[in-house]
Amino acid sequence: MRRVVAIFIGAALAIGLTPAALAAPANAKVFVVHGIPGVAVDVCVGGSEVASDFRYGDVFSAELPPGTYRVKVKAAAPGECVGPAVISERLELTSGLNATAVARLIGGVPGLSVFVNDVSPTDPGEARLTVRHTARAPKVDVWANGQRVLNDVPRGASADLEVPSGVYAVWVSAADGFRPVIGPRVLRLREGFAYQVHAVGTNASNYRFVVIGQEVGTA
Repeated sequence: MRRVVAIFIGAALAIGLTPAALAAPANAKVFVVHGIPGVAVDVCVGGSEVASDFRYGDVFSAELPPGTYRVKVKAAAPGECVGPAVISERLELTSGLNATAVARLIGGVPGLSVFVNDVSPTDPGEARLTVRHTARAPKVDVWANGQRVLNDVPRGASADLEVPSGVYAVWVSAADGFRPVIGPRVLRLREGFAYQVHAVGTNASNYRFVVIGQEVGTA
């Protein structure tokens, strides 16, 4: 298993990438993960409702032209984008951006953590596994098929692993522990796909993994 060493905090909402070809700006693709248990919400982008009755553990995606958008998350009332917002954040989308926004508790307050997804081609025979610690929990270790692959991952962090395609049992333990706190979850990782595994939740009674897969091709 080949490990990419960079682990970074993905809390910034204004995301800039290397400029794409100016002549043909591409839409940005954004996934949204509901990581706060106990409440159904609506999600509004730029004044339009894009997800109704959005529940804990759900995921949706949207493609949007480059620009700056106001994202509001509010108590579910389908068809309406008015009223108090639980989360209200500005999101700047650049041409060709591929990102995931996770609704989670940040310092005990609902907010969004935004992560840029690596959608570059994988090597032949490999898949990309991205692990994100977005649960309300202390540092954790990450395991795959009985091997500890990441140590002391702090809350809000993300790390990429390039792995041979195949079947993996993935779980999270407390730092320096072994016993699963979240999982195990069995994943089939296919060649040429990138998988995001988000640890979400607020306590041991509701922790879970939310998994997103995208085909990215091989080099």
